[in-house]
Amino acid sequence: MLKKLGGLGPAAGVLAVVALAAGIASSATMPTVNDSMTHVMSVHAQTIWDISSAAFNKKGDGLVAKKISPGDWKRLGEAGRQLKERATLLAKADRMIVSVRGEHILGEESANGGPHDAASAKQIQAMIDRDHKQFVRRAMTLAEAGAAMEKAAKARDVRGVYKVSSNLDEVCDGCHEPFWGTDEPPPVPKGYIPVLKGK
Repeated sequence: MLKKLGGLGPAAGVLAVVALAAGIASSATMPTVNDSMTHVMSVHAQTIWDISSAAFNKKGDGLVAKKISPGDWKRLGEAGRQLKERATLLAKADRMIVSVRGEHILGEESANGGPHDAASAKQIQAMIDRDHKQFVRRAMTLAEAGAAMEKAAKARDVRGVYKVSSNLDEVCDGCHEPFWGTDEPPPVPKGYIPVLKGK
């Protein structure tokens, strides 16, 4: 590596060092999987479910446009955008880090044979590293759902919103099962309050 840099000349060597530093900085600022799940995915998925649930028709098989306020349309669009952008970011990363020291993973207390059989951070990292291609596919499926929600909200298309909302749990579970070890969130520990970053 040093010989190659030397052969390229001082300017190229400096550029290589700058590029390396930029790569290190980029990986350092890349959100973890746990941060993404806790502060983006779960928050905005819940927004979609809450607004959709309040807008059901009497049969519960569709939504009523009049039950969705202008503010809620904006919230649905923003929720879709946030899901799309973060899921795309995860899908395009060369390697995702599940968590950093001090991050609490919901359900880690149940790892290793607990009642919900959720995986620990170390186990989740190993599963993602072992099948990164599937993780990318699952992330892109979520990104597509987010994009569809953003589009439906912009057009005030209740059928589009209903389609995404009714399938979103399955999309989430499709990633939770192979990489978290469960499709059912374990109970939230007593007194646990996630800190929403950037709020």
